[in-house]
Amino acid sequence: MEEVKRQGHLLVAEDISALGSLSLTAALPLLAQLGIPTALLPTSILSTQSEGFDQPVSLSTAKWLPRVWKHWQEQQVVLDSVLIGYIGELAVGTELNSLLAKIEPTHVVIDPVFADNGQLYPTFIEQHLQQLYQLLKWANIITPNYTEACFLAAGQVGSPLKQQFVFTEAELLQKLGKIILPGGKVVITGVVEQATNQIGCIWLDESGQVIRKMFPRLAGHFYGSGDVFAALLAGFTWQGLAFSAAINEAAELTYLALRETAETNSERRLGIRLSRVMAKLAQKMNK
Repeated sequence: MEEVKRQGHLLVAEDISALGSLSLTAALPLLAQLGIPTALLPTSILSTQSEGFDQPVSLSTAKWLPRVWKHWQEQQVVLDSVLIGYIGELAVGTELNSLLAKIEPTHVVIDPVFADNGQLYPTFIEQHLQQLYQLLKWANIITPNYTEACFLAAGQVGSPLKQQFVFTEAELLQKLGKIILPGGKVVITGVVEQATNQIGCIWLDESGQVIRKMFPRLAGHFYGSGDVFAALLAGFTWQGLAFSAAINEAAELTYLALRETAETNSERRLGIRLSRVMAKLAQKMNK
C-alpha cells in the first residue's frame, strides 16, 4: 500500500477504557499496524467502558490536555491529522476545539459518539450537541451511526424514533454534509435493512447517489464496533486511499472483527476481538 507523504502525527482523541478493547485501546493497535505515527490525547480515563458495567470510575483530563499541547509545542511535535471519538466532558470538548484552531489539521475524522439504538447516552445533554456542531466544522470525514445521524440532522436532542422517517437516506447524508468542512464526506454506520436482515453503512458517491455496504446481521450487540470502523477509516484515508475504497476496506475488516468476536464467544462488554484484523493488516502492509 503506497502511503501519502504526511508531515506529522495523527492525533487520536478518545477515551481510554482500562478494561477491554474499545475506543483508544482498539484504535491504537490498528493504527500502529498500519504504520501510522500517532499522538494520543485521552478525552477521559475510565475504569471500564460506559455501558454494561454500571457507573465507571472516571478521571478527567481537561486540565491535563492544554499542558500536553504546550509541551508538544516546545518539542516541535507536528500534528497534521486528527481522529476524534467519544468526548464525555464539555471542558474537554472546549479544549479540543481550541487545539484544532491552533494546529489547523489537513485531515480530520470525527466519530460523533453520543447515542445508539435509538437512545442518547445517559450523560449526554443539549450543550454537548451544540459543542459537537462546533467540532464538526473541522471534519473532512464523519462516521455517525444511524441514531446519531438522525439527531444531528434534526438539530435537537429529541426522539430519533420520530426523526428516522422524516428524511430519505440521501437527504440525511446531504444534511450532515452541510455541517462539516465544505467538500467533506459522511458515512452513516449501523444502517439496518429489515427485509434482508442485513446491516452496514451508507454514503454518497461523487454523483450524489447513495452507496451501500451491507453484511448479514450477527446476533447481539457489539460494543466498540464504531471505534474500530472509525480508526480503520481514518488510517486508510490517512494513507491516501479514496473515500469509497477506504470505506469498503474498513467495513470488511470491521465485520471480520465482529465475526471473530461472535465465533469466540467473547464477552461483548469487553469490546471487539482484533487478532484476525491485525493479521490481515499485516498482510496488506507486507505487499
